[in-house]
Amino acid sequence: MKYILIFGLLAISFVSCRKKQDTIVEITVKSNPNEVVSGAHVKLFTQPPYSGTSSPILEMEGSTGENGIVRFNFNDIYQLGQAGVAVLNVEVKKGDLDGSGIIKVDQEKVSKKVVLIQ
Repeated sequence: MKYILIFGLLAISFVSCRKKQDTIVEITVKSNPNEVVSGAHVKLFTQPPYSGTSSPILEMEGSTGENGIVRFNFNDIYQLGQAGVAVLNVEVKKGDLDGSGIIKVDQEKVSKKVVLIQ
């Protein structure tokens, strides 16, 4: 019985010491399949179910760098043991060009999406 208790405590301590990995969303903006767009405004958001006029539950914004990529960190949102993170709408604008899409954010991974703007 003593060994079972010790083994159980050791197993719990190993599981609880696991370090959370980064949960990242990476959006690449392109104006055609071969040309990246720098300085594009990217917005990630969710809408509450059954209500098209309410404020987004989650909203993050950023701009693409010279490589046409913007990264969003979801480490504060994702908690260990949580099943999944989010499915988000993506809106991109630069001048009179725009594009949109949807991305599924996977826990402890880099979730990537390419959005073409026209």
